[in-house]
Amino acid sequence: MLAAIDALEAGLTPVLAEGLTIIRDNPGRTPQQWSIRDAGGAIVVSFGLIDRTFFWTWDEGVSNHYTKVGETMTRVITDELRRFGHLK
Repeated sequence: MLAAIDALEAGLTPVLAEGLTIIRDNPGRTPQQWSIRDAGGAIVVSFGLIDRTFFWTWDEGVSNHYTKVGETMTRVITDELRRFGHLK
């Protein structure tokens, strides 16, 4: 399942708008979580994996979205980043 996260990161890294980076928020801890942050450190989106379930949130956990399918997570995050101008 981490392969889906790796693929998402590999696909997004070269196309993120200038000033955005993907970071691992909590290395070695659970839930396994990454985020895309702007140059000032503000979180654009956080995503990760809990018990074989992918999750993502655009508002620091106020509303969370879940799927068991890595392709769904990848599609939704990529489409929303594109819609809000966060991709080149």
